[in-house]
Order: sequence, then structure tokens, then C-alpha cells
Amino acid sequence: MITTLALLMKPYPERIFMGKIYFTVEEANALIPELNDWVPRLQELYTLMHKGFPDIQKARSKAEYGGGSAYGTDYLNVALKANQITKNFENKGCVLKGIEMGLVDFPSLREGREVYLCWKMPEQEIRFWHDLDTGFAGRQPI
Repeated sequence: MITTLALLMKPYPERIFMGKIYFTVEEANALIPELNDWVPRLQELYTLMHKGFPDIQKARSKAEYGGGSAYGTDYLNVALKANQITKNFENKGCVLKGIEMGLVDFPSLREGREVYLCWKMPEQEIRFWHDLDTGFAGRQPI
């Protein structure tokens, strides 16, 4: 079994344990420029999906009766773009916690236990962490 100390001594990206990447503060901070690009784009796409296609809501409510929308293809393209950005987060090992607030967590190890490093748009660096079960309300300074 790999100990926490041995895990922390491994270089990134080899610091993967049980399929999960654990970030140092420095590694998480290195991703912030990408997050500053991805999060606003994802926010725009989700807003467009929820407000830019009012007839889609009508089509959803009538779907069981064969309803549809002339804008279904456009809506699907927006959804696919949003899905690709979400996959970018997942591929990096980030955990997208809230699109509207721009919340992203990074799995990390602190004092031998798993925690999240916590970032919120537009913070310029990771300055907080929280336990897995406390969420944003439990943020503590690093």
C-alpha cells in the first residue's frame, strides 16, 4: 500500500492514486489561466442553453407526445460545446462544483487526509481549502 508521504513525493502527473490526481497548491495555481478561460465560456454556454432557446423548454414538456424544436440542432451544438469544456476539467483532474459561481475544487492531501483546494472565479490564486464534506462554506485559508 502506498503511504501518503510516498504519494506526495511522486512528481506530477505520476501522483495519481486509485485513479485520482492529487494537486499541490502550485499545480492547481498553474491551471488558473485555463480556468479563467474555461469558466466564463462555460457560464455563457449554460446561460445560452437555459435562456437562449425558450422553445426548447416547450419541446421538452411535449417530448413524450413527439414534440420538437426547430432550434434543436443549435441547442445540441451549444450543449456539446459545454460538454467538451466540462470534459477538459475532468481530464485535468479538477472537480467542477458550481458553474454559476465559478467554483472549482482540486483534490489534494493535507496532513495525511484528502481535502479540496478551492478556487472561485475570479481569484488569481488558490488561497483556500476545505474538507470533502464541508464545501465552499467550510473554506479555510491555506
